[in-house]
Amino acid sequence: MQGNWWRAAAAVAVVGLLACERPAPTDLEPDVSFKQGPPNPHVETAGNNLSFPVLWAEGVQKTVPGTPGMTPVLDGEWWYWWGTEGTDPNIVPLSCKPDADDPAFCDDENPVTVGPPPGAPWVRAYLQKDEDNTWQAYSEDVSATPIVVDSLDWGDNLESVDWYTKSQVRTEVVLFQVNDDAATAPWLEYGMRHVDGWGIDEVHGLAEDPVNGPEIGPGDRATVYTHCARLTIQKLAVDRDDPRLADLIWVPSEGWTEPVGYPDDLVGEHIFNGSVHEGGDGPGYYSAEINVKGRIIFGYTWNVQKLNDGAGDYRITYSLDTDCGGTPLNTLFSNATGDTTRIMVPAEEEEVVVAAEEGESPGGGAVGMMDYLNNLTYIDVRILERGGGGGGGGGGGGGGGPRR
Repeated sequence: MQGNWWRAAAAVAVVGLLACERPAPTDLEPDVSFKQGPPNPHVETAGNNLSFPVLWAEGVQKTVPGTPGMTPVLDGEWWYWWGTEGTDPNIVPLSCKPDADDPAFCDDENPVTVGPPPGAPWVRAYLQKDEDNTWQAYSEDVSATPIVVDSLDWGDNLESVDWYTKSQVRTEVVLFQVNDDAATAPWLEYGMRHVDGWGIDEVHGLAEDPVNGPEIGPGDRATVYTHCARLTIQKLAVDRDDPRLADLIWVPSEGWTEPVGYPDDLVGEHIFNGSVHEGGDGPGYYSAEINVKGRIIFGYTWNVQKLNDGAGDYRITYSLDTDCGGTPLNTLFSNATGDTTRIMVPAEEEEVVVAAEEGESPGGGAVGMMDYLNNLTYIDVRILERGGGGGGGGGGGGGGGPRR
């Protein structure tokens, strides 16, 4: 009985695969012309478009595709997207490429995702990194008055797992500002969809409803770009939970050190120390970028195998220089009136995804901390010897603090 059922199911599956050119959407019948006709090759040389609003804190702006207030140009590659399945962190997008011969169908190279079920809401997701897809969200120069950042977000990969001496560790920080006038004057934000891949292979696109056009987001938040951001990485000479770490002194633009005459070694010299205003791209520099979701983030990929002082705990510090290549600092984490920046907690994130990347430890993680006195934030991460085992000191700064 059970064997007969299996054979019947297998036969149905084979028929489904042979008939993989099932019509895609049914509730919004696609027009066959589709602006661009069959999908164009995905142009990897193009950059990501700005989809999420950004505030230029010091007035220094990054070059982003398109022009302010432009109507999105959507002539490049797109995918069907009609939802997701699975539970966090194993969420899978329901999507497919349109068929090159007939875009009313899914591409028969994707026999498992043959199309949205009848009645499913769907959109066309116009892909990032395609020179024929261009859009630009809201941006504003806010350098006229100091800006106290509402919240910041340390990358979840730092908070959720430990890493190894052969890892590539992505260190990301995002600064957010709330739009107090969102109810009457929302900032232009475009809705994005995750259509394929994970990590460095992720593909996202701007959501367009064939009837109503590009999807507009709530526009109630923006990222903050500061030309003055600096990242510093130092190995701690003691465990990250050692209370003596509260005695460390911050030396602007240099890193943490012990007080003069302190009897113990608590921290080593920096192994990386770079700022955005010093310029440059690549592994030797610190910079901000537009990620695949269309947000401006600060990021640095730490090649631990090439840049480490052995297994142990390391302090990663995100600070703000007061003089940024001639531009005065205009970004603050606190002010005299009591406004302060808080670290976001995982429940507030849009997604909490722990990537199953080579080099992660199955547990551990770190807690982001705010230091309002020095206008900075830091996180103490643990680096293990490859192949298991603990290893050496690691830091954890005294006192408590909100977790992202």
